[in-house]
Amino acid sequence: MLIKAYDKNYLEDVSDNLGTMLEYARGCSFDPRVFWEMFVSSKVAVEIENGNPKYLSGYSAFDYVEIIINTSPVYERKLSGKLMPADCKVEDDMCYWSGYAVARLQYASGLSFYELNKLVPIQDVFEMYHILHEADIQKFVDMALERIKRKKTETNLKAIRRASGLTQRELSERASVDLRSIQMYEQRRNDINKAQADTLHNLAKALGCKIEDLLERF
Repeated sequence: MLIKAYDKNYLEDVSDNLGTMLEYARGCSFDPRVFWEMFVSSKVAVEIENGNPKYLSGYSAFDYVEIIINTSPVYERKLSGKLMPADCKVEDDMCYWSGYAVARLQYASGLSFYELNKLVPIQDVFEMYHILHEADIQKFVDMALERIKRKKTETNLKAIRRASGLTQRELSERASVDLRSIQMYEQRRNDINKAQADTLHNLAKALGCKIEDLLERF
């Protein structure tokens, strides 16, 4: 089971803050697509991902915007393109829904906002608004997770094993884990997040990684 960075009781506050943040940034004439890129690389995103209570519910959406502007490493590089172009079709409701939706997706997947933006770009989320904004937000989360699974073709176990130069059989022997089990985890036919603790421990030890590195983040 994936360990969450923060308690679900904070999720509504985080979701509302990210939606309001993006809506407010648009109101300040930022191109919301550019501002989101600033956000995913910012201290705010990292602190939310790490479950810092101050960023989960202590700061407001307006605080987020100020912190991002003052500390985002991409701000200076994006400065010339930060203002919203005249033909921008991203509306306030779309901004709020998209920020809110991605907060829910990040919590469900365990991926960083930066990783998510590569797999499900904010422009794609804006476009999903038109067909999903009246549905339960879980519909968006489920669709986005399926998209991530299709794009993320290799499991973490397979990627780490291959990087270690081991065959499945060699890993099986080193970790004392059944070969068929390893094959099933790598094919996602068995959920490695539900593997027994000793199995995860042995695999991580044999591969020289942390147990959490083997878990699937969605």
